[in-house]
This record gives sequence, structure tokens and C-alpha cells, in this order.
Amino acid sequence: MFLPIRTAVRRFADPRARRRRAPLAAALIVAVAAIVAYASISSQAPSARATGTPPVAPSSLATVKIALDYTPNVNYLGIYVAISKGYFAAEHIKPVILPYANASAEQLIQAGQTDLGISYPPDVIINNSTGLHYRAVGALVSDNTTALAVLASSNYTRPAQLNGKLYGGFGIASDPPLVTAILRADGVKKPAFKQVILNADVITALAAHRIDYTAVFGGIDDVTAELQGIKLRTFPYSRYLGAAGNYPNAVYVASDKDIAARGPILARALKALAEGYEFAAAHPAAAEQILIADNQTALANATRIIDATGTATAPHFLDPAGTWGPESDADYAGLEKILANAHVIKSSPPMSELYTNTLLPAG
Repeated sequence: MFLPIRTAVRRFADPRARRRRAPLAAALIVAVAAIVAYASISSQAPSARATGTPPVAPSSLATVKIALDYTPNVNYLGIYVAISKGYFAAEHIKPVILPYANASAEQLIQAGQTDLGISYPPDVIINNSTGLHYRAVGALVSDNTTALAVLASSNYTRPAQLNGKLYGGFGIASDPPLVTAILRADGVKKPAFKQVILNADVITALAAHRIDYTAVFGGIDDVTAELQGIKLRTFPYSRYLGAAGNYPNAVYVASDKDIAARGPILARALKALAEGYEFAAAHPAAAEQILIADNQTALANATRIIDATGTATAPHFLDPAGTWGPESDADYAGLEKILANAHVIKSSPPMSELYTNTLLPAG
């Protein structure tokens, strides 16, 4: 029996909450416990289904840990497709999927607990500026679908009208400068950003009129909101910030140390991921069924949500050339300038320290 759609949505709404930073020591205790409990069942569990790929001797497999950044959702379609279809096995990779456990990719990488994590381009810039040596190695989503959002029933029809209004967020360091830049781009000479930090679903807070606006991931938050009967009006970052607002929604990251020591192995893992995301982009319905089948506990009652968000998100996995993963200086340059002008970062790391395409199939 299916749960009411509103109940199912709450299970994985607000993926932006994953960007919140828990204290490192406490977060790692929780994360390591989850890793130990989960590792024994996560590596190749879906491969029990027929994949058409001959089995590979366990001794010849290289283990690559992939840390998820939230509860199961359509951003992970490529991961589970790559496992189910045997793309990892074909590359002699044994993926170990680490569930989200209140620790960020940066925390897990710094502690040596994961090989690949999922992060957010503004965080990559901010953390590199503080001396954390890691970089993006592949764009999970090729462009930025983030948008400011208000209720469709509100009187707000452009960002400028949000000046001085109450923004609901999660205390993300890049929110104030990005929202301020959007207000300025829409004609506000002296933007005023007022924020409340929430510990609950921002869409629920918006619908209850406790906040005036928030930020959403297009194709995920707006779709789940509509399934709850909440209609939004959105103002995409890229519409107002141009290239500076069109950075990838999410990126896979790895430490510089691991890239130097295990580059060829990471490259094989990324090749499998590329095949997984390319399949998902071409066959979203099939990819959604794989995701649900491999995450029954979390998603058995969320089929409608996965179908809707998967269909909306899958086209954004690939760049205009139909390729998964590549990034460019343009993904970071304008964003870096916004963060620097707002004094969120004290110095601007060179582009070569923020991302690399050398581990991707296209090189």
C-alpha cells in the first residue's frame, strides 16, 4: 500500500540541506559507523540481477568508495545503473556505496573515508581557499537548475521584489552572496538580504508563509512541491547571473592525494559512472526502476516522485555535446568572483586546483 504522496515526499525533500556542515569529529563517528554497517551489503548487491557481463574474480577488483550526499534520489541514477548494468564490473571496479551519515564529502575525504564524494561547486571554491586539497573530477549534472522560488500565488513576479524579504535557507555560506548578486542583477542598487536558518522542509515553511522565498533545485524541489499541491514561481540563477550562475548543480570530488596515487583506478570508476549517467539520460524510466529496486526501504512508496523527478532531471546529466562529466573554467570563474567580492573567500584558488577533466573518458 502506498503512503500518501505528502508523506513520501518528506522523506527526501530539501537536498540542499546536505550542504550543512556538522562538526567534523562527531560527523565522522556517525559516518564511520554507517560505513562499517553498510559496506558488507553495498558493493555489488544489485549485480545479482542478470547484467550480461561475465563475473570478475574478486581478487582482480579495485575498491572505490562513493559517498552519497543525501537520502536516495534521482541524482544517483547513474551510480545504480552502473552497478546494475555491470559497467563497474567491466572496469574491474568494486564500488562501495557509503550512505549519507551527516558528514559532507569534504569531511569524509579529509578523513580518508571515501574515494569519491558529491559536493557543490561553491563549496569546492570555499574549501580550496581554506587549504583543503581536493577538486571536482566530474560534473554530476552539467548545468545549474537552482532557482529562487516563491509561491505562485504570491505577488512576487521578479527577484527585485524580494529585496529585504525573508529568505529561508540552511546557513549555506554561498547563499547570501549569490542571492545578493541576483537582486543586484535585477536592478536593486543596494540589496538587502535577510535570512532565517531552518531545520525543516523549506517548501513547507514557504507554503505556511513563514518565509517569503527560498532556493530550489529545478526538476527536484519544484516537482516534489507540485506533487504536494504547492505551486511555485521560480527565478533561475542562470537567467540573472549568466555564466556565473550556470555552474553544475553537483560534482563528484576526490582528494589531490588520491588522484595522484590512484588516478587510473578513479578514471575507470568515472568511466563506469559516465556510462551509467548516459544510460539514465537516454532511458530515464528504466534507470528509475533500477534506483527504486536497489533502494526499496527508502523508495518503495515513492515511485511517483522518482518517475517525475527522474524525467525532469535526466536531460541535465549530459552537456550539449551529449557527454557526461566535463567542466570548464566558466563553471567556476564567475562564481569565484561573486564569492570573492562578498569576502566569503580571502583568496581565489587557480582554476587548475578546482577541477580536472583528466580522469574522464574524454580526458
